[in-house]
Amino acid sequence: MQDTQSASGPGHLASASDVGTPEKRGIPRRTVVKGAAWSLPVIAAAISTPLAAASTAACSASLTTSTATYARLSTTASVFTWTDVFGDGKDLTLTLAAVHNGVSNMTINSTNNLTLDSSLRGGETEPSVWLALDTADLRNIGGGERVTFSFALDGAPVTVNDLTYKIKDVDGMLAQDGRGGAERVSVSSGTGAYNSAWIQGAGTGVDPWRLNTSVPTVEVANGSSDGNVSVTATAISAFDLTFIANNSGRAIGERPPQNIWIGPLVFTAVNPACI
Repeated sequence: MQDTQSASGPGHLASASDVGTPEKRGIPRRTVVKGAAWSLPVIAAAISTPLAAASTAACSASLTTSTATYARLSTTASVFTWTDVFGDGKDLTLTLAAVHNGVSNMTINSTNNLTLDSSLRGGETEPSVWLALDTADLRNIGGGERVTFSFALDGAPVTVNDLTYKIKDVDGMLAQDGRGGAERVSVSSGTGAYNSAWIQGAGTGVDPWRLNTSVPTVEVANGSSDGNVSVTATAISAFDLTFIANNSGRAIGERPPQNIWIGPLVFTAVNPACI
């Protein structure tokens, strides 16, 4: 009678199903399962994290300086901050940097310049940046200040859309040059709308916004919007606003400070990651 060999004996021929199993290769099944369970979450995380981050970040935000945090760093420097504006951890800022413009008949007021003022100005009580000049002498040569407004996201320049803001309380005694009020304002970008019975000009260096020569009074009341200019600009990352004052002819003891207010600034911010 022919001897029979057990399936586990040396004469056993391995089947195709035996060759590929971990046990037959000397690899415990527990080790294989454990390795697979460790690697799958890592791969999934690598794939899903960028997609999740992109889906949770907003692509645009409607913002106003009325709701931002404001810090006056010095007489000539300040910053508005919107924290985590798109939900991706990045802050948006609007920095203001002022320098003396022109000659020394007007100087920058160290107490009030770039403070945020919510008192009644230009017919409203919205928080606005105060630009303040002191009269140093009576020369009719247009000294003042130039303020650069710059938008940035996470420290990098960023373009905002549909910017609007008000320049409030443009008035002052009529200047000796015969071209209107002593206070003169111009911007590097944007167009302005105003009450033409009180204000004239195109907002440029050669034709700044200023009081008309035929206004009923040369001092606009705080509760009135007659001295306001409403400015609009489209896509913009930075602009300059220049505020000067000419000699009104007043005597030395009657030389008042010159003041205007800027704000609130309203705009749409677009997340560059969505472009």
